[in-house]
Amino acid sequence: MKTALLLCSVLALAIAASAKVTEKFAQTYPLEATGSIHLENVNGSVEIIAWNKAEVSLEAEKVAREQEGLDRMHLKIESSPGRLYIKTEMEKKWKFWDNMNAQVRYKLMVPAGVTLEKIDVVNAGIHVTGVKGSVNLASVNGTVEAEGLTGPGTFATVNGSTRVAYASLAGRPDITLKTVNGGCALKLPADAAFRLETETVNGGTRCDFPITLEKSGKRELRGTVNGGGSRVQMESVNGGLSVERAK
Repeated sequence: MKTALLLCSVLALAIAASAKVTEKFAQTYPLEATGSIHLENVNGSVEIIAWNKAEVSLEAEKVAREQEGLDRMHLKIESSPGRLYIKTEMEKKWKFWDNMNAQVRYKLMVPAGVTLEKIDVVNAGIHVTGVKGSVNLASVNGTVEAEGLTGPGTFATVNGSTRVAYASLAGRPDITLKTVNGGCALKLPADAAFRLETETVNGGTRCDFPITLEKSGKRELRGTVNGGGSRVQMESVNGGLSVERAK
């Protein structure tokens, strides 16, 4: 009987420790078709999807172990016709453990031509679909993924991989992928023209395109594809690099 009671007590404590409270927020903000977005988040994923409207649909979900955690997280939002600024702010003098167990998950529907001037997250990933403007995505302890792009892009992680796919390089956009602990994979159209520059410390490089080599070694590769065009730079410390040809 004592053993059964002990097991029940342990189970109850485990359930209580894992219990979550949530709070949802939804709002629409007008934004010019070529406006810009800046978003900073700690402990929470960010998903951004393009659509054909001159406005941003923002959905945010705050998650914490208890109500106090929700109350200590604040969404700072500044909106104008040309720019939307979003930042997750957590109150100071908050226990580290409680801070780590609280997060905000964001989902945004944005104009296709928007510029993502800075999307920066910690302890989570980023996923972007269909944005045609310039993008700047960075994560610490998370994966950066993007697809259907056409504009200049910078993609960086510290502990995590980067996986990026472009729909077109017609505008000759410059592309940079960087990671410390993780791999980088870039998928480009079959007719893409670009100059490739890669560097890795512990990991190899693979390019599916026929490439005119300028320099090839254990740690770096340089050359042009289809005569050159966009500048593609890829760097990793611990991880492989790959340039894939879309079918």
